[in-house]
Amino acid sequence: MGKIYRVFLVDDEVWILVTLQKIIDWRKYGFEICGTARDGQVGLERIKNLKPDLIFSDIKMPGMNGIEFIRELRNEKIDAEVVVVSGYSDFEYAKSALKFGCMDYLMKPVDEDELIACLNRFITRYEEENNENYSNDESEGMNEVETADAYLSERRLSHLILLYIQENFQSVSLQSIADEFNMSISAVSQLVKNKTGKSYSKHLLEIRIEKAQELLRNTNDSIETVAEKVGYSDYFYFMKFFKKATGMSPSEYRKNL
Repeated sequence: MGKIYRVFLVDDEVWILVTLQKIIDWRKYGFEICGTARDGQVGLERIKNLKPDLIFSDIKMPGMNGIEFIRELRNEKIDAEVVVVSGYSDFEYAKSALKFGCMDYLMKPVDEDELIACLNRFITRYEEENNENYSNDESEGMNEVETADAYLSERRLSHLILLYIQENFQSVSLQSIADEFNMSISAVSQLVKNKTGKSYSKHLLEIRIEKAQELLRNTNDSIETVAEKVGYSDYFYFMKFFKKATGMSPSEYRKNL
């Protein structure tokens, strides 16, 4: 076996650290976990000593959050690659992290295949940067790197667009997404379809219905108020789509809880 890459994990939730350590056989893919930390400050000190090649960091942590942690890594001239691990609701954090040159972005719960693909991209990048894996046909090698970078950029963009929709579901539109990301409406629509397997309108509808169900279960809000809170100013329009999606009216759904 060739080089074993050293990985450090930072997350304030113990179960996330445990899950990441057990989700795959790291050694099988050429990696080993060299250390963990439950906050950025402790992580920073341990990383200085352990010198990992790759760091997985949560975004939202008490004390030093993920963005501050990444900034400190760069200030300390620690050149390990960083992969951000975060939830759907952290859109602005994710955008900031990518600005600091994070290699990749994974959403919780971390998918095994996504993680393996991320590790493979890291190896490709590492070997290219260290001139260890160039083929005799240099142009072919460069094309592979460019293709990988383009794929990574699309993945990042897809993640951010889905985060944006999740955070702004009450008032979001294809136009507002296109304006936010400086894209065409058709390009946004295609990215959402590629990532979710659904049209933009169906994806948004599912989010709104899920949020409406949460409100119906957990609050005493009137049906009209629930409709407004999930982005429907027309009460009857909301009733129509809720029944189509769930098979019952909002009031029937609430009675059956």
